[in-house]
Amino acid sequence: MLNNSFLLPERALPATARNFFVASCRINLELVTTVLRCQIELLNFFKHRHELYQSFLDDLAESVELNDTFEVVADFTHNALIEGSRETARLAGISSEVAPASAKLVRELAEGAVNDMAAQTCA
Repeated sequence: MLNNSFLLPERALPATARNFFVASCRINLELVTTVLRCQIELLNFFKHRHELYQSFLDDLAESVELNDTFEVVADFTHNALIEGSRETARLAGISSEVAPASAKLVRELAEGAVNDMAAQTCA
């Protein structure tokens, strides 16, 4: 007879190990989601900066004729510094959401483990 118990996680792992496995998968999923959100934000930021850099080069080429090159460079640098700090704050906000989500998952894991141990003790 073929033993299929290894195919069914509820039979292959004890209750507490199963809870730890599920919790670790959920924590990894939360981390991957956060990393992907950060990558999306960074790519949008770089795309926007690239467009601004192109317009800067166009303005710089035009400014040679008007003798206001310093103003164009100063304006571009000023805007780049402001947008860089805003993007840093946005990424810090996204990253700070990881800790509460991880704490919630660990709390749920601990409650589940305690409930499983209590059920096994009563049985």
